[in-house]
Amino acid sequence: MPKLQTITTNFTAGEFSPRLRGRVDLEKYNASAEKLENIVVLRQGGATIRPSLDFKGPIKVAAQTVRIIPFVYSRTDAYILELGELYLRIWKNGALVESSPGAPYEVATPWTAAQVGSLDFTQGADTLILTHQSVYPQRIQRFGDTSWRVGPCPFNPAAIYEGGHRRSGITMTISNGTVGTFRSITASGAFYQPADVGRVIGWGNGLATITAFGSTSSVTATVTAAFDALAAAGPAWLLEGTPQTTLTPSVEKPVGASVTLTAGANAWRTEDNVRFVEINGGLVEIVSTDLALVATGIIRRELTGITAAPADAWVLKGPVWNDVDGYPRTCTLFQQRLWFAGTAKFPQSQWGSQSGLFFDFTPGTDDAAAVYKTIDSDDINVIEYLVSVESLVALTFGGEYETRGGIEKPITQLNAQLSKISKWGSDAVRPEEAGKDMLVVQRGGRAIRRLKREDVAGFSMIDVSVFSEHLLADGVRSMAWEQSPEQVMWVATGAGRLLAVTYSDEQNTVAFCSGNASGFVEWLATIPDGSVDATYALVRRTINGATARYIERINWDAPPGQDCRKEVAGAESDTWPGFGHLAGQTVQCLADGVHVGSAVVSGAGVITLPRTATTLSAGIGYSARIRLQAPEVGTGTGTSQAQAQANNQIYVRFLNTIGCKVNGDNIGFRQFGAGILDEPIAPFTGIKQITDLGWAIGEAPIEIVQDQPYPWTVLAVVRNFTVNQG
Repeated sequence: MPKLQTITTNFTAGEFSPRLRGRVDLEKYNASAEKLENIVVLRQGGATIRPSLDFKGPIKVAAQTVRIIPFVYSRTDAYILELGELYLRIWKNGALVESSPGAPYEVATPWTAAQVGSLDFTQGADTLILTHQSVYPQRIQRFGDTSWRVGPCPFNPAAIYEGGHRRSGITMTISNGTVGTFRSITASGAFYQPADVGRVIGWGNGLATITAFGSTSSVTATVTAAFDALAAAGPAWLLEGTPQTTLTPSVEKPVGASVTLTAGANAWRTEDNVRFVEINGGLVEIVSTDLALVATGIIRRELTGITAAPADAWVLKGPVWNDVDGYPRTCTLFQQRLWFAGTAKFPQSQWGSQSGLFFDFTPGTDDAAAVYKTIDSDDINVIEYLVSVESLVALTFGGEYETRGGIEKPITQLNAQLSKISKWGSDAVRPEEAGKDMLVVQRGGRAIRRLKREDVAGFSMIDVSVFSEHLLADGVRSMAWEQSPEQVMWVATGAGRLLAVTYSDEQNTVAFCSGNASGFVEWLATIPDGSVDATYALVRRTINGATARYIERINWDAPPGQDCRKEVAGAESDTWPGFGHLAGQTVQCLADGVHVGSAVVSGAGVITLPRTATTLSAGIGYSARIRLQAPEVGTGTGTSQAQAQANNQIYVRFLNTIGCKVNGDNIGFRQFGAGILDEPIAPFTGIKQITDLGWAIGEAPIEIVQDQPYPWTVLAVVRNFTVNQG
């Protein structure tokens, strides 16, 4: 029966997956735990109780979810934006901004409650750009705490392409949808032009080439792909390409000059206003099409001449982003350009603005011109997010792609190259930057990978959650990076649990800790607050049988162990109103800094204490729990695993701690004496000894728990135990 001693000096490997219980050979084994519940691992290695969630206020409509988004203008002017059903509300310093006392400041928005969860965004100075595949890109501008503007991005122009013609209100009908010639296609109103001969029209699976012009409401066509329906209402049908006729410009320069574009046959439609024509090496923005033969425009890029351009030598282009083809899924800022990507029609394409002109997507070949590129791959590569990691990286469903320019040169239209980094694929969860690394949720939502440029030659895409994969079994909903005070990536899972992931590339620390927040955490967002970062959570709770949604803040300075916490002060009393947000809940109470047990909040929001106090901190209680790994030490016959073991003594080194249980037994922290019981307990730093913990086969379980709303940090655990080798 050898007597042995081990020490757990740190928890920097986090909570290990049950799949790793037998991997005592791993170097990280001795820095891990079987359970780290409601714990944050410190960068230095210790484990502390997760901070409380402070109650800040309810959202506008409890029954509808919202999205919380950070808006950082400066370290002193940082906001949480509450985006709900067609509205925006502003939170600053943990309080709702009001236009007048009791009246929250509010701005109308175009997004529904069902859409806000799919928003992506990027910020430059006092402007936030937001994207959703069903809504025209918007910008939110701040002019003051109670002066905000939400409106469409003022593109001049937006990205353009040869998109053909559609028209709402016009129904197309084909006489015979089978493959063959001399099919009649009629429009329910005037639409066709003679220059449409040679163009393709189609809907559903059907395609037909127009062979003859009959009238503005009738053409003859040859069907090349059978139609599954004989009629289609606009805009479900599409007249593809550019009018097939010659086009002659009146002047070739300068930029900004007025120019007329005369067609060889009637070609123009009123919807061609504000479209663009690429002709003779130049670009013209159409401003008027009063005559079907003549359009008037403004030169945006100089032409090389005024000779007539034959059919197929000029191109009519319209907006890439529209109600039919969809709007960008994602956006970012990179190398002085505003980038968009991932529409419904072009899920693998990305567009970069002109250099230094974020809303100008004028195409061209000079270095400052807008950039239009598409991932060239036979895989499914729907772009979920664009991120900047020393390069522009597209995170797609099928893999990760880098967009780069020439050697040590920025990206331009002529030198842009898209190359595959990896094929892991990304989930539809917004990635978060942690230091110089980007943490990305892998396709499927059950792993988090670190995207990092290792050198000028390439990237790594390492699974940082592999040792704690069980904690992501429900997927990931939201992440938020909190750099200060403790470098924590907060993660909300698909089941609404709140996980803390201590991440420090410098210290080679990735420590996942489990959580069981009393409510359902839906969204997370972090903003600076003075010298630290403040992480806010949208939490769904059931209060008095009804759904409630609150904005709550992770508060490192408050007493821990109390979620949806509120602190009040006043005249000495044993009854405290003002807790209506917790009506009917059982809460843990600190009266003048002393834990006085639990209480049930009345329906009127009143807490009754067992004694009087002048301050009260109360919230829904939670416990922090560390369950140590089974020890592994060499014995005379080999491993200590599967042997009967007895913990003779353990020594726990604490830092600034009040209260603790080890294997269910309380450890004393208070010195008793007259007048002491009602006074706050002084935090303890040092070592506490626990003895006679008993025998177990192959485990020698040690569980260290904090179930009181007091500070609690475990730095190390020393175990003296006996192994029975019989």
